Amino acid sequence: MRAITVAALSLLILAGAIWAADKDQKTDPGSITPEMIAKMRDALKPDAQTQRLMDAVIKNDVKSIAINNSVMKDHNPYFSHEIKTGSITDQKGSGRCWLYAGLNVFRPAVIDKIGDDSFEFSQNYLFFWDKIEKANRFMETVIERRKLDAGDENFQRILLDPVGDGGWWEYFVYLVKKYGAVPMTAMPETKSTENSGMMDQILTEKLRDVAFDLRAMDAKGASVEKLRQRKDEALLEIYRITCFHLGVPPTEFTYRYKSKLDEEKKMAELVKAMDALSSGKTGKDFTETEALKEMAKEKVSLLKTYTPMSFSEEYLKAKLDDYVVLANVPFKDFNKLYKMERSGAMVGEADAGFLNVNMDDFRMATLQSVLSDEPVWFGSDVGPQRDTKSGIMNSNLYNYDDIYGIKSHTDKGELMLYQTTVTNHAMAIVGVDLIDNKPLKWKVENSWGDDVGTKGFFTMYDNWFADYTIMTIVNKKYLPGRITALLDTKPVILKETDPFHDMMMIK
Repeated sequence: MRAITVAALSLLILAGAIWAADKDQKTDPGSITPEMIAKMRDALKPDAQTQRLMDAVIKNDVKSIAINNSVMKDHNPYFSHEIKTGSITDQKGSGRCWLYAGLNVFRPAVIDKIGDDSFEFSQNYLFFWDKIEKANRFMETVIERRKLDAGDENFQRILLDPVGDGGWWEYFVYLVKKYGAVPMTAMPETKSTENSGMMDQILTEKLRDVAFDLRAMDAKGASVEKLRQRKDEALLEIYRITCFHLGVPPTEFTYRYKSKLDEEKKMAELVKAMDALSSGKTGKDFTETEALKEMAKEKVSLLKTYTPMSFSEEYLKAKLDDYVVLANVPFKDFNKLYKMERSGAMVGEADAGFLNVNMDDFRMATLQSVLSDEPVWFGSDVGPQRDTKSGIMNSNLYNYDDIYGIKSHTDKGELMLYQTTVTNHAMAIVGVDLIDNKPLKWKVENSWGDDVGTKGFFTMYDNWFADYTIMTIVNKKYLPGRITALLDTKPVILKETDPFHDMMMIK
């Protein structure tokens, strides 16, 4: 009996050895082996200088070590051409940069018109209607895709971020055309515009609940008409929630401003207004009262009643349809029109798109617009090579590779193709510094408040503009015919599932 046991034990030991050897032979060729671990440990045998760098990185912010001081030393905040702008704006803890940039493009013309540097459009007003439009679009898409399995990727995709703060130039255009615009005084900021996270969470959870209801109704045989009735009920609920957070959007409001126009001109305007009101039936002495003189002295405009549309027509006079989205995406074909499938936030409006052009055309269109005193909305990857405190954006600002002893790819097309460079912020270009008739740097109006950069303004060097700016918005009058002709060509459609689709949208 003992002999049998010993024999059996010997067989088990032998089988175990064979199994272990077999296991070693079947190790996944992609796994990290002990040999590779040994090589990694042997790979770094720092000399004294490398050790000092390692010690510095361990105890300090790597940016402070990687910074290129020659860039900082050569920097100056001056520009050969600047567009007159107002005080800096602040989006705070929200993702409304695309709205701020859009309204900031048209604000200088208003400031010039009324002579009031403090003028600011209400970003909150358009933010409110953006939430409502996105909620409506989400529910319409749920109805459209109600027959899909709930786990289908095409259904799950729409659940991810139904009312996120992000946007696109076309979103801004469609909102202004449909809802108009109002001054900041008519719909000021709220706690939820300063930090929109909680509001977005509540709206998202509510919309997902509605999505469940719509699918349940469909499973019971409800018609599309009944589903839309439920959608309309939900829209009232979404409107109510949004009002709690952002306030009730005005349908009518009064507005006046304190101008810096010269007193003589202002007095003439006031006298003209008084004459028009009196229609010549009362004495001219009403144009000489102390009150009227005081109004001219204080340079305060007459009180006037507006609707959002009438205010937009008077103060935001630009023909928004004349603006063209230019992109510089090197891994896509140049001189092509692209459209992004299902990219709109508003039901019934066209999908977003862009003309892809080379960097020379991209730069020239931007330059001509700025030199014509028209700011340029632009989208970029604002993360790399930026010092927030000074507001400097320069492709050579930080030399990380020199610290680690490595070499990284720098080609813009490759970086975009591999999602290293993406569109994540929108700002406005409001100036340029020309040296030997070439742009050295650009003045940028940001929306991060006035305690960063130069009182809120950033300096974008031309190398950064070329490397990290992905799109600009210019009036087509600044484009040659060979480019505007592309608007009439058949677009290349970027499918909803194309990863590049999301890379272009500002989240």
